[in-house]
Amino acid sequence: MIDGAPDLIMQLLDKLVDNAVDFSPPGATITLRLALESHLAVLEVDNPGPPIAAEVHGRLFESLWQSRGGSGGDSDSRPHFGLGLYIVRLIAEFHAGSASAESLPGDTGARFTVRLARP
Repeated sequence: MIDGAPDLIMQLLDKLVDNAVDFSPPGATITLRLALESHLAVLEVDNPGPPIAAEVHGRLFESLWQSRGGSGGDSDSRPHFGLGLYIVRLIAEFHAGSASAESLPGDTGARFTVRLARP
């Protein structure tokens, strides 16, 4: 249980899963995990595809910034405004939490982790 805004948590989940789908090859499996750590709820979203490049690692959760090229599943024609992961970070921080990202072992994809405070 967390003390939070259900609508914002739904938006956070929507943005994380949408991002995972965008950067995964068609038909790939996206893994979501929820765990409890002390006074935190920890949500992890793993997606296969391109790893997180070192030069963009610190910018992923900035406003109006995006990393889209022609690799993985990220080459669709839908408009992208670079706000999804920024919104994830804002919602996490609103809930006294944080958002982070890292490459999966062996550079097989990416893991996005959100930590939310629990009472």
